[in-house]
Amino acid sequence: MCIRDRSKSVLAFNLSYLFDRTDILSEGMTDLMTWLRAGEITPPTVTTYPLDRVADAHRDIESGKTIGKLVLLP
Repeated sequence: MCIRDRSKSVLAFNLSYLFDRTDILSEGMTDLMTWLRAGEITPPTVTTYPLDRVADAHRDIESGKTIGKLVLLP
């Protein structure tokens, strides 16, 4: 089993702490976009569910087998 498949971590950073530090926010966003364009990093997988399938989305999250983001669409 790949270590990525065993990971249960949720990592995040609250960008609201940088609202008063636009210099740092701008530098960080510029770096991120540069790395994305160069293929050095890839965005997480996004799986979408229609809102009427919220139970399926919840089951998938609880299964611990999801990777990336799950998004409910209206």
